[in-house]
Amino acid sequence: MSKPMKKRTKAALIVLVVIAMLGACFGTVGIYAKKEFNKPKFKKPEAEPLKSVTELPEDKADLCAYVNSLWEKALAADNAEGSWHTDVNLEGELVSQFKPSDSEIITLIKDRAAGDIAALYPSESDIKISEAKSKPVMALKAVDIDEFTAEQGHTDEEGNVTEDGFYFITFKMKPEAVDTEAMLHSRQFAKAKSLLKDALSVKSAEFVCEKYEIAVKIDRIHDQILSVDISKDYQSKFDISLTDKYSALLEDGSRETAVYFPYKTADRIGFKWYGAEFTERDMVVQPGDIKALPAAVTVNSEATADDYKLKFEPSQKGIVSIDETGVMTVAELTDEPLIIKMILEYEGHTYTDELTLYVTELEEETNV
Repeated sequence: MSKPMKKRTKAALIVLVVIAMLGACFGTVGIYAKKEFNKPKFKKPEAEPLKSVTELPEDKADLCAYVNSLWEKALAADNAEGSWHTDVNLEGELVSQFKPSDSEIITLIKDRAAGDIAALYPSESDIKISEAKSKPVMALKAVDIDEFTAEQGHTDEEGNVTEDGFYFITFKMKPEAVDTEAMLHSRQFAKAKSLLKDALSVKSAEFVCEKYEIAVKIDRIHDQILSVDISKDYQSKFDISLTDKYSALLEDGSRETAVYFPYKTADRIGFKWYGAEFTERDMVVQPGDIKALPAAVTVNSEATADDYKLKFEPSQKGIVSIDETGVMTVAELTDEPLIIKMILEYEGHTYTDELTLYVTELEEETNV
């Protein structure tokens, strides 16, 4: 046999050996992958959807009554803290007879005055609503509503629902429902006139509400209002008389002029309810696991661990142990799911919630 032929034969044998080795490797990987793929997995039972305390009303009058009742409940609650404040936006063109050379300065002053005006409104943070000296006001009337939207959760264009545990309600109110006459006699208006007395006096004033909306977020599982946003858009007109010191701002040398400008107010009222709940409804663990339970506890921001009592009670003893912080150690297997009960005692109230725990040696099946 010639040398070139021998070389080709050797080369062919080497290629065959490499192919055989690769085939063995891929075969082994394939067998392993097949075993892993076919390895039994633990699949959690389908969880039942959480039920609302109150079904979302469809009728406008019923919806108003529902929101008003939750609002009154929140104001009277001794197990909730609230915060509320008013933002004022003076964006928009100011129209007056001021000299063009002074208009930019006046507009700048107007824009910077927004925070000063907002400071005239009551503002509270993390205060017991039931103990507050002044309380935010909201009283919905069906006759004042132009239209509304009410839905459970948010649904995107693909039909996916997020924040399913909440109701979201938006009322588009009739602008004339705002008592603008009362605004002229409000503490805020009187204070503003007092602050401006060195520069001008207000001979007459007029407010016209052009847009009025109320947005409400409700925890449907507990029937509790979480937040209320009230927004209003106004056009205003003021007939003013400038003092001698500022009369030079006007073009014609007079002291009297009319001033028009738009502004907006945004009231934000938020409620934080005391309590304890699991942020997940079930959990899969294996023997030997040490994990923190998905527990959320809400108490006064100034409370210490000595001010409340928190404990966890498994439905079976010996399977898991849980310390007072919610850290769980899994000791044994069990064929039946455990119910972990969380109990919080705080300020004369007892709050409870439950979580279903599955203890298994199998890996949990996922959709990934």
